[in-house]
Amino acid sequence: MPETAFLDAVLAWLAGLTGPAALLPAPALLGISEPAALTDLPAVVLSLDAAQRLGAGLGERAMLVSGSALPWAAAIDLARPVLADEPGFNLLSPDRRTLTLPHGGLKRADGSDGGDGSDSKLGPADLSVRVGATLFTVVSAAPAAGQVRADAAIGQLLFGAPLPASGMLQAGYVLGQWERRVTPIAGTLRIDVYGADGAAAAALSGAVLRALTDVSAAQIRGLRKLALAQIGPVAGTDAAHASARRRSALLAFEYEHEINRPDSSGGVIQRVAIATRVDARPDQPTQVP
Repeated sequence: MPETAFLDAVLAWLAGLTGPAALLPAPALLGISEPAALTDLPAVVLSLDAAQRLGAGLGERAMLVSGSALPWAAAIDLARPVLADEPGFNLLSPDRRTLTLPHGGLKRADGSDGGDGSDSKLGPADLSVRVGATLFTVVSAAPAAGQVRADAAIGQLLFGAPLPASGMLQAGYVLGQWERRVTPIAGTLRIDVYGADGAAAAALSGAVLRALTDVSAAQIRGLRKLALAQIGPVAGTDAAHASARRRSALLAFEYEHEINRPDSSGGVIQRVAIATRVDARPDQPTQVP
């Protein structure tokens, strides 16, 4: 959901996973859980004081994305290799060597063309196929046992030996077309910083606020606004949280949560409707009664 996605993005930034937050002193606890022991200090706790999804005309808008690359993963039960919405169509051929993926139009990891059945350009960086502990080797020629070859255009995999009768097949591949839905939200982010003493709480609180007020949309994807709205004093000893000293701050935010789903990327074609029409041939005159 957008609200937890926003919290996760801010936490990732502060943890240095998506940028050099460089928090000093380094927190022993960073997340959504309050400190309960002395070993949890210093701590940074994030929560939302208020949040709302913006009104009609902005929420849940969708756009078609193409010409790029979307990594995707599919899990197929080899004991019942069907799609949830197409239970009558078997993804696996009778000889258990040809598997149809839920999506076609596979691409290379850089978004370039993945080739067709006669010219496969996919390699290990573009496709991974695993059943249990067995990782299949991706090849461009006729596959042997333990190998797989992809027809990227239609999303079919050809194996050198029959797949087992049971187990989960995990496939990772890249798509070149998908839908992107955006849900914008706005609200108030609360930051509680706990320290063993007042100086530690004040120092870490300042480091966190500097890291967040200087952050850009390029560093937290989807961020549109993050501005300090209120900062409180260092409170007295909090017996409920390891006798820590706490300082709280509120930041107003605006954030756009993106969901990428390949609803329009290939897919299994079970039946095609055909319409016929009979016209007179040009070399045969039409007979008028």
